[in-house]
Amino acid sequence: MKDEIKEFKRIKILDAALELFSRYGFSETSMESVAESLGVSKPFIYTYFDNKYALLTALYERVTDQLVALLKDALDRADDPPDAQLSFLIRQLALVNMDSQLSRVFLQEERHLDKRFLQSVRRREKEFDRRLCELIERGVRMGIFHVQDPALAGLAITGMVRWIHRWYQPTGRLNREQMSQEIAALALKTLGVSRTKASARR
Repeated sequence: MKDEIKEFKRIKILDAALELFSRYGFSETSMESVAESLGVSKPFIYTYFDNKYALLTALYERVTDQLVALLKDALDRADDPPDAQLSFLIRQLALVNMDSQLSRVFLQEERHLDKRFLQSVRRREKEFDRRLCELIERGVRMGIFHVQDPALAGLAITGMVRWIHRWYQPTGRLNREQMSQEIAALALKTLGVSRTKASARR
């Protein structure tokens, strides 16, 4: 119970830091402002994080952990064909990337990360890209996907999904679920799969 309370408080601090980093940027956010947003003292924040760089690092860990978990969930659907696995993955990634705060911080504040930690982030991203490429290659071998360069196709699809937060509007004509489905359909179309064929295999 004590550990659960500690983790709850840690998450609340990270959520507050995320909102401030997203709104004002990392450089313009102080530990004091994080504490003020929560109505607590700075020593309380320092109990959980040594400095704001530690806050940023933890947020990047949250993103990369989430990325790896979503890929694992998709690949664990072993009974599904590659296009269904990919569709599931892209839908989940799209929903995550509609969170403008986390996506904005992840894409804009990496220059403030410790170089060694940034290297570990890059390694995990490359591992994600490699496994996504393998999924696409498997689809090509099965005659489901039709692309010449699976690695490039994977990077293009990932890039498309990552920038959703820059233009998606919750008040737009498509809700979150509809948008995620449309993005997944576009990803499959990039791989040479029509919406009709993808639906028929589900």
